[in-house]
Amino acid sequence: METCLICGEVQDYKQYGNYNICTTCADVMEDVMGEFFLRTICNCSKPQSHETYFSYLNSTSKYISDYKKITSRSKKYERHISEKASDAIKYVEVPSKQRYFERMQAVVKWLEDNPAFYHYYFKKYYVCSSCGASIFDRYSKEEVGDWIIISCSECGELIKKYFAPKTL
Repeated sequence: METCLICGEVQDYKQYGNYNICTTCADVMEDVMGEFFLRTICNCSKPQSHETYFSYLNSTSKYISDYKKITSRSKKYERHISEKASDAIKYVEVPSKQRYFERMQAVVKWLEDNPAFYHYYFKKYYVCSSCGASIFDRYSKEEVGDWIIISCSECGELIKKYFAPKTL
């Protein structure tokens, strides 16, 4: 039997094609990548005042540049989420939440060592599968408890739903 690339436990289901990642790590991966995705689309859709022209160029050269935008800030995000998870581990008192943040650190460490996974994971998320709109230009975000729902603002198609505990 195969083992998970992240935690070493027995691989129970193959959620990510050729990547052997167990269900528990895959669930945490979805949360980590969901937050990363939201930070990326939020950062890319807000032009900086001194870069209006560059913003125009980015928004007009849609899909190829959108795909590159997904990974442009990955290292910064990895450091940020790892630090937040470390802080949460120190202060959380519920054992299940502590295990969640420990697993989150393992997932982030694995992402640092496997940057090609970003390209694999996000290949279907930078445009809406229903209408083809750029997610960087057309998205809406809704918070429901500890969950965040990202939809296409053009057609309403659900793009991503992820768990974002308020502890982070």
